[in-house]
Amino acid sequence: MSKNKYLIVVAGMVMQLSIGSIYAYSKWIEPLSKELNWDAHDTKTGFSLAICFLGLTAAFMGKFAQKIGPTKGGLIAAAFLTIGLLGSALSVKLNSMYLFYLTFGVIQGIGLGFGYIVPVYTVVKWFPDRPGLASGIIIMSFALGSLLTSFLIGPLYTSIGLTGAFTALGIVYGFCMLLSSLYLANPISTSEVHHTHIDLTPKEIITDKRFIALWILLFLNVCGGIAIISKAAVLGEEVVGMNSVQATMFVAIIGLFNGIGRLFWSSISDKIGCWTTFMIFIGINAACFALIPTFSTNQISFQVLTFIIIAGYGAGFATMPSFVKEIFGIEKYGPVLGYTLTAWSAAAFVGPLLLGLTTDITIFYLFAILLLIALFVGLWLKTLLLKPVMDNKKKAQTKV
Repeated sequence: MSKNKYLIVVAGMVMQLSIGSIYAYSKWIEPLSKELNWDAHDTKTGFSLAICFLGLTAAFMGKFAQKIGPTKGGLIAAAFLTIGLLGSALSVKLNSMYLFYLTFGVIQGIGLGFGYIVPVYTVVKWFPDRPGLASGIIIMSFALGSLLTSFLIGPLYTSIGLTGAFTALGIVYGFCMLLSSLYLANPISTSEVHHTHIDLTPKEIITDKRFIALWILLFLNVCGGIAIISKAAVLGEEVVGMNSVQATMFVAIIGLFNGIGRLFWSSISDKIGCWTTFMIFIGINAACFALIPTFSTNQISFQVLTFIIIAGYGAGFATMPSFVKEIFGIEKYGPVLGYTLTAWSAAAFVGPLLLGLTTDITIFYLFAILLLIALFVGLWLKTLLLKPVMDNKKKAQTKV
C-alpha cells in the first residue's frame, strides 16, 4: 500500500507528541512531594534517567531501529513507554522511589529513545530536499507534547489520583503511538540506495574532531535548557512568586516555545546554514542567561528571557540532524547523529545538578559562561570544516 508523505509526517508528529510528555516532568514534582513526601531533588533523578536512556537508546539502538523498520521500531517505543508509565503508577502505589527510577527513568527512557529516532529517521527520508524543515516539524511535536501534558497532569491527579494519572497517560499515549507505528514506513525509493550506507565503528565516530565539536556544542546548549525544564514549575513559584495556575501556564508556554524554536530555527538553517544558525541562537541564549539574575524580580521579564532560552534550546535538537548530514553526508548520518545525542544524556544529569548547587538565581551566570565556551567551540568547528577546503586549494596551487 502506497503511503502519503504528509500523513507520514502526521504519524511521526503524533509519536513525538506522545513521548514529549516527559518534558512536563516538573508538574509531577508537587504531587509526588505532597502524596509520598518525596524530595524534589531525589525525584529529579527519574527525569534525568529518562533523558539519559533516551540518548543512549538513540545512540546504540539507532542502527537496529533502522534495520527492523519504522513500524516495529515504533511498536517497541509504544511498549516500553506504556510499561514505564504503568510501572510508575505501581511505584507510587508501593511508595518505592527506586522502582520509580527503574520504570519512569530506565524503561520509559528506552521507549522515549525509540520513539524519538524512529520518526526523525523516517520522515527526513520522505523530504530529502528540505531536511531541516522536515526534522524541525517532527522534533517540534516532541516539545509540544509537554504543553499538552502540563495541562493534563493536574486535572488527572485531582480526579483520579497520582496512580490513576500515570496509568491513564500510559494507556492513552501508548495507544496513540501504536496507531502511529502502524502507518509509519520508509519511502519505497530508499531501498534503491541502501548500498550507499557506510558503517562506522564507535572509535571512528568519537575520535573525529568534528564529531567532538558537535557533541560539545549540543551538550553545552542543552545543559541550561534541560535544567530549566526539569524544575520549571518550581522555578516559577520560587523565583518570581507564581501561584499554581501561573506555574502550570509557565510550563505549558515553555513547551510551546520549545516547539516554536525547533521549527523556526530549523527553517532558518536551511537558508543560512547550520553553523551560522547555531552561533546565533547560542549567542542569544548566553545573553539571556546573563540577564536573568538582573530581571528575576520582574515576572514578565523573567518569563520572556526564559522562553527565548527554551526556543534556542529546542533549536539545537532541530538543527543538529541537518548539521550532522551536512558535515558527514547521508551515508554516515544515522550513526553519527545517534552518538551525538549522547550529549543529551550527559546534559540531563549535569544541567539539573548545576541548577541544584544553590537556590541563588546567580547560578544562571554559570550557564551563560557555558554558552560562551560553546561559541569558542563553534569557532573551532569552523576551522575544522574549512581545513579540507584550504588543503584542496593548496593541492590545486601545487599542481599548477
